[in-house]
Amino acid sequence: MMNVECTVAFTRWSLSRSLFVFGTVVTLILAILVAPTAGAGTVQDKGPELTTDRASLDQSLRCHGDLSGSDREPVLLLHGTTSNSEANWSWTWEPALAREGRPYCTVDLPMNGMQDIQVSAENVTHAIRTVHGVSGKKVDIVGHSQGGMIGRWTTKWWPDTRDMVDSMVGIGSSNHGSDLISLVCTVACPEALRQQSSGSDFLSVLNESPETYPGIRYTTIATRFDEIVFPHDKAFLPSGPNVTNITLQDQCPGEPVEHFLLAVSNPVWGLALQALDGREDPRVDADDCMKLMPGVDPTRLHENVPAGLMTTVDTLLSTEWTTSEPPVRTYARS
Repeated sequence: MMNVECTVAFTRWSLSRSLFVFGTVVTLILAILVAPTAGAGTVQDKGPELTTDRASLDQSLRCHGDLSGSDREPVLLLHGTTSNSEANWSWTWEPALAREGRPYCTVDLPMNGMQDIQVSAENVTHAIRTVHGVSGKKVDIVGHSQGGMIGRWTTKWWPDTRDMVDSMVGIGSSNHGSDLISLVCTVACPEALRQQSSGSDFLSVLNESPETYPGIRYTTIATRFDEIVFPHDKAFLPSGPNVTNITLQDQCPGEPVEHFLLAVSNPVWGLALQALDGREDPRVDADDCMKLMPGVDPTRLHENVPAGLMTTVDTLLSTEWTTSEPPVRTYARS
C-alpha cells in the first residue's frame, strides 16, 4: 500500500515539475516573440515617420543663446501663415527674449507656412525633438496665428513630443479656424488657408477630443479686433485646469491692436511671459497697456511693419491657389 502511495506522490511531483518547466519554456518563448512587438510599439509612440528630408528640417531651425547652459527653458517661436521668422519675430520677440537672457529658436515653415500644414508640422516636430535633445529641458512654444495652432497637431500625432513641451502660448491662434477665411476660400485658396477655414477636415480632426494634454500648459491670447481669426474666440481652447484663455481687451479695454500687431503689443508680451514662467492667471496693469513691447524700436516701425505686410502680400501672390483641401493624412484618419 505504501509503495502505491509513494508511486502516486512521485508521479504527481513529476507531473507538476514537468508542467512548471513547460510553462517556463512557453513564457520565455512568448517573451521572445512579443519583444519585437513591444519595440514596434515604442516606435509607434513616436508617431509616423517624417517624410521631409533631414537636411531641410535642420535648415529650417535656428537657435540663439546657450540652450544647454541656461537655467531657463528654451522658447520655440513659430510664425504665422504668409510670414516667416524674419518678418514675424526678428524685430519683436527675438530682441526681447535676448534682453531677457532666454535662449530661443525659430522655425521657418515651408513656403512661408502656406503649404499643407500636415507637412509643415514635421518641421515643428523635428524642432521640438532637437531643441529638447540639445537643451536637456522641456520646450516653451510661442506661436502667432497658425504658429499658435500647429504645435497642437504635432503633440497630437507625434506623442513623444508631449513630454518635451512645457507651455504653449498662442497669440491670435487659428485653433478653431476663421469664418472670414471660410468666406475668402469659397472658391479657391492656398492649402494652409483652406485648412484654417472653420469646419475644415484638418481642424475637425485636430479638435477631436482631446484638444489638450495633461502636463502641457496652454495659454491663448486673443484680441476683439482680430480681422483674420474671426470671431476672435475661435482662438480659444476648451476650459480646463491647464488652459487659460485671455481676451486682451478684458485687461486693456482701450488696446486697439488687431491680428498682426498682437506680436508687438506690450501687454501681450507681459501676459505671455507670465505664462511661460508658470503663472496660472496672467495679469497686466493699466500702465502696461497701449505700449510697444520691449525690443521693438519705435523709430523703425515705418520700415518693419510695411516689410512684414509686404511679405504677406508677396506670399499670397506667389502661392498656388487650390479649390480643394489637402486630404487628411492616413495616420490622422486611423
